[in-house]
Parts: sequence; structure tokens; C-alpha cells
Amino acid sequence: MLKDKAIPLYYQIETILRRKILSGELQPLNPIPTEDALAQKFDVSRITIRQALGLLEKDGLVIRQRGKGTFVSEGVKAFESAKLTGSMEDLILIGVQTSTKILDFSWSEAPQSVRERLGLGEESQVLRIEKIRLVDGSPFSYVVNYLPKKIGEKIKPEDLTAKPLLMVMEENLDIRPGEADQTIEATIADAHVSPLLDIRVGDPLLKVERTVFDTRNRPVECVFVLYRADKYFFNVKLKRTRSKTSIGWRAV
Repeated sequence: MLKDKAIPLYYQIETILRRKILSGELQPLNPIPTEDALAQKFDVSRITIRQALGLLEKDGLVIRQRGKGTFVSEGVKAFESAKLTGSMEDLILIGVQTSTKILDFSWSEAPQSVRERLGLGEESQVLRIEKIRLVDGSPFSYVVNYLPKKIGEKIKPEDLTAKPLLMVMEENLDIRPGEADQTIEATIADAHVSPLLDIRVGDPLLKVERTVFDTRNRPVECVFVLYRADKYFFNVKLKRTRSKTSIGWRAV
């Protein structure tokens, strides 16, 4: 079950248990499985399990009672997971309180990959927006947006404190996003991101790269996002499909 050799085993176990707690699968005051049970489940030593539980206890997610076991803390609030798109719009629609902290809002030379994604040609200046998204006051994701000049010059920093960038583009600039190309992969936190997301160097993250196109198929935004793995995960409904040549699953 634990396969990522780049991340210590107790970090991986802590992340799994943290996700169960924050998603509501493990309810407040409910007991956590015993150290022996967890050690057997994850095929690790009890020392490794104690390290994982120690980190959860330090963050106030569990209470360890000598002779009784480990329990989910009473004050833990279940966290509603983001939908497949991972957008702030999704979280707003389900009633989660969100906010944005802007770290950088400046013009810069576009990295080569961004120039290609946005089809900039000789135009190399882009608006770079670096920010932290917070959910219920806690860091949720680290975001870097790149906007072509004709769009970026119409955006103001204060626009982004009230609503997500795509909403600003739709409602303020009459730009209608139509489709997006997106890639998703696993990564780990480095020394720059870890303090911003209030996690440790080496903690697991979900990395998303997305290029957004308007309804005329023109690229309007390039965004790179790092999500805290303990606060973001996919929940996808699949439907079984069958044809004469293949059998498989598709998202619905």
C-alpha cells in the first residue's frame, strides 16, 4: 500500500489517517485503530505508527490516552473534499468559506513552457500572480497564474481577493472559459512551498497544470497549482462501458 520511497513511511501513514479524519470517515471522539492493527495493515513497525500518530497529535487531530488508545479530537471539523476540477468555484458552491492571499502580482518574462501553452509568439511579457488559497482560514493550495498581456493588463490585485480569477474573467472582462487541458501528478513540498502551506518539507502534494481556453479555443490562462494532499483528493463516479472491441470505465 505504501509505495513512494521518496516519502518517509510515517508521513505516508499520517497523510492517510489525516485524510480519513478531515473527510469525516473517522468521526470526533471515535477511536483510531490500535498500533498493532495499524502496523499490520500498513506492514510497518509500531515505532513507525507511533511517529505518525505523534504528528497527528501535535496538530491537534487526535488525543492519545494511556491505557485506552488514540481518539479523534472532539473539535475536529470534517473537510468537504474538492470536486474533480479542483476549482475554488466548486468549494464556494458547496458553501465553504474561501479566501486568497496574494504573494506576488507583477509582469515578468514568460517561461518557455508558458509561452508555448499560451501561444504568445514574440510577445514574452505575462502577468504572473502568485498566491495562497485558504479554506476556512487554513492554507489549501499554492497557485501561480500566468495571463497574456491583453488580459493581464485589465486585472487588478483587489479583484482577486473577492472571487476566483476565472470568475473575474467571466464577470468583469466578459471572457468565457470553454475548455482546459490539464495534467495531474504527485510531488513533494520544497523549502519554498512548505512554510506557505503550513506543512513540512517532503510532505506529499498534488500538482496540477492547467491551460484554459475560451469558447473560441483561444488560450486565456496558464495555471500551476500545488494542493495539500491531506486536504484535497478526487472522488470520481465511473460508469462501466462495453463495446465490440473494448471494455472499460469512463467518468460520468
